Amino acid sequence: MRLGFHISIAGSLQECIRRAVKRRCTTLQMFSGAPVQWRRPPMTDRQASEFADGLLERDIQPHFLHAKYLLNVCSPNLDLREKSVADLCEEVAIAGRLRAAGVVMHLGSVGSEGHVEEGTERVARAIDAACEAVPEGPPIILENSAGQGNIVGATFEQLAAIIASTHRPERVRCCVDTAHAFGAGIALHTQDGLEAMLTEIERTFGIDRLALLHVNDSKVPFGSGRDRHWHTGLGEIGREAMARIVNHPRLIHLPFIMETPGTEADDVSNMRRIRRLIRPENRPPLPPLPHDLR
Repeated sequence: MRLGFHISIAGSLQECIRRAVKRRCTTLQMFSGAPVQWRRPPMTDRQASEFADGLLERDIQPHFLHAKYLLNVCSPNLDLREKSVADLCEEVAIAGRLRAAGVVMHLGSVGSEGHVEEGTERVARAIDAACEAVPEGPPIILENSAGQGNIVGATFEQLAAIIASTHRPERVRCCVDTAHAFGAGIALHTQDGLEAMLTEIERTFGIDRLALLHVNDSKVPFGSGRDRHWHTGLGEIGREAMARIVNHPRLIHLPFIMETPGTEADDVSNMRRIRRLIRPENRPPLPPLPHDLR
């Protein structure tokens, strides 16, 4: 089991490592630049290599890139779609340089007049383009959605349809966000509902294709169709349900990434809470905190 957060790279890649160490991460997720800007800060090969080496040295593995929020590879707007596909190609190339385990992506919206089936096909073509642009690159990881605004990925069948449509299914993995699933009406907050979710994953895209979990509680009620993350065990999913998720024998081998809101102190508290939810026999050792960060 690996525990971590989405970590900011503001300042430098080395600052990202420092933030991860202070939060006692053993895995992490990051953006390669500002998530709401198309431009990225320059990154030299030396910087990328030193970052990857620094994470390996501290046993923070695996690490993931998250594609920008601006991306909408299934948009009905051709200009935005083409720009999004080009940026995804660049993101996969950067992930390769950073030795990341994959690029997690939101699948985008087909708009109020669009059809989800059109969206799944467009996502598949975007994956094909990225794989062609970076033939030996890391996996592209499809994240489920809460379904708001005609966003693709609210069901696992939609993720499976994308995988079935791409020419490079071996390059595709999936990420399940617990808050998104809860918002989409998947009853993972109950024992039977969690088992049903895992059965549905196996039936559709296959549980072996899961690369990581986004372990987020929800600030909004079940089936709201909304994406609002909250602190571990303190939201609508709740402590008991989150404990079942993080201790489930079919999930404990996965990296768990928290995308909880707030400050560094909030992250430290969330790490403490999630560790308390993990049964002692499953709980990983707490990484040491260097003296200069105490």
